Amino acid sequence: MVDGPEFARWRKDAASALRSAELQADAGLHNWSCFAAEQAAQLAVKALLHGVAAAPWGHDLEELGRRLTDAGVPVPEEFAGALLRLKRHYIPARYADAHPGGAASDQYLESDARAALADARTIVAFVDDAWERLGG
Repeated sequence: MVDGPEFARWRKDAASALRSAELQADAGLHNWSCFAAEQAAQLAVKALLHGVAAAPWGHDLEELGRRLTDAGVPVPEEFAGALLRLKRHYIPARYADAHPGGAASDQYLESDARAALADARTIVAFVDDAWERLGG
């Protein structure tokens, strides 16, 4: 069973979050770029889960990846690695008290943002490919 409208609704927001991550990286806001990349991945994975009627819950990308597998969507190693790397940005990219010293923005480099963007793109591409294979 596929739910095209629900997939499209979540996937649209994933595209917006990915664009936001790109713009923030270009502006030197590396921590916010990493967070937005994490959000893009989260929204894309949730789009696919909604699309296959496997109602997602929570914000842990690794757990959401397991839910994909449970829903019959095999998760390749590259995808699982990207989920694991991106999930690390969910809290520390936003909060100074997630670090022993300095602002959250002091903890992130351009290379962090570029890596997060690459991982988010990997996840979005996988989601789109999986959706197409499912006939969505």
